[in-house]
Amino acid sequence: MGLLDYTDEFNDAVDRWDGKVEGVSKHNRKINRLRVFKNPFLENVLATSHPIMPGVWFGPFIIYGGYLAVTGTRGPLWGVLMYLAGALGFTLLEYTLHRFPFHMKPGPSRASKIRQFVMHGYHHQFPNDRLRLVAPPIMSWPIAAVLFVIYSLLLDSQGALILFGGTTAGYLFYDWVHYYTHHFRSPKTRLGKALRRAHAVHHHKLFHLNMGISSPLWDWVFGSFAWSEEAVKDAMAATRAIEAMEANEESPPSADALATK
Repeated sequence: MGLLDYTDEFNDAVDRWDGKVEGVSKHNRKINRLRVFKNPFLENVLATSHPIMPGVWFGPFIIYGGYLAVTGTRGPLWGVLMYLAGALGFTLLEYTLHRFPFHMKPGPSRASKIRQFVMHGYHHQFPNDRLRLVAPPIMSWPIAAVLFVIYSLLLDSQGALILFGGTTAGYLFYDWVHYYTHHFRSPKTRLGKALRRAHAVHHHKLFHLNMGISSPLWDWVFGSFAWSEEAVKDAMAATRAIEAMEANEESPPSADALATK
């Protein structure tokens, strides 16, 4: 067994996928999640994540960056503005990654198709997989490391830690909002309902719009925000249909289990 060997059910899903990062295909509507990697360490530790874990990984950076922001040598005004800049900068990074590389059409090779499916196609085919709604270590840690190196090259150590703290705070907010939009099915606030509905429109109706998860700010700036009563009605109907199907399954079936039926 190689480190990066994929499971048969994952390979079957890639073969069936049409390469479009859009709505759930008919075959996958009864499947909540797939096992992707054969290697148990890679699958269970690096490629999946409980939603609380990003707070464990990045919480120390968020707290220490905030502490430096208000106690640092350049004063709290500079520190807080730098911290907020990091958080705001992440919303732009989130939007850019989601709109362009995540929704890019794969090339003709199978390797390109697998890469795109792993990066974001999987999420659109299995949108309520609880262990892949927050970015797992295999995705979030390398991005965080690259950003920290860039900040360290551009700023002194204190400035880099403050900016990185703000960035990781923005990331954590994004991850938890994303989980919320998929699994908190009866939001009580207007903001919660709006975030959930806007993301449902992206998943089930207008796949190239509403790319911001934690905020619609950059969708407004770049003209990719969509909100109409018809789009929201259709998207929420599709969302509730998937959720109702999940509710009828005490133990959500895997692709292998379905194949035997």
